[in-house]
Amino acid sequence: MHTPLPVAIDALDLFGTAVFAMTGALRAMSKRLDLMGAIVLAVVTALGGGMMRDALIGRHPPAAFVDQSYLLIAIAVGVFTFFWGKRVREQESWLIAFDAIGLGVFTLVGAWIADEAGLAPVGILFIAMLTATGGGALRAMLVSEIPFILKKEIYASASLLGALCYLLMRYLQADASLMIWSVIIITSGMRLIAWRCNIHLPRA
Repeated sequence: MHTPLPVAIDALDLFGTAVFAMTGALRAMSKRLDLMGAIVLAVVTALGGGMMRDALIGRHPPAAFVDQSYLLIAIAVGVFTFFWGKRVREQESWLIAFDAIGLGVFTLVGAWIADEAGLAPVGILFIAMLTATGGGALRAMLVSEIPFILKKEIYASASLLGALCYLLMRYLQADASLMIWSVIIITSGMRLIAWRCNIHLPRA
């Protein structure tokens, strides 16, 4: 049985929710959607992965509805970005860095919750990746795009590496704090290094 995640991780989880919501709203603006479209894409991007995770593991009601802070943050960020984010580009370096942190945190949270639910290692890997990348995939489908995780970018792969790190640390019975921060740093670090060095997976 796990101890609860540290408060710092809860704070980073909310931060990641806000960042993912902003990327969703920015995608809505690039597609020239209205305010409701921006809010919907913000909420789907920020919370979609977690909701799919909770549905698959039988966690009801979904965490986003138990703690309404996540939903309220996603909506607020969507509205704010729609009205005041017109000068922000989706490829801003600071936004990619923040998004990478969110990817690491969501990977950790997904793996942690899947582990608590008693899933086998493969299930933990899948749920961790789904939590981190599912919202972005749903966003892409809503605007008729190929999901980001199916393209050549190192994104889902970074989440997979972080989830593997989680399993390794668990197998080695590492200290919880070491495991937590290792997953976040490895996931986020791989994503940022791949982006900065223009490293891609082989493409068809």
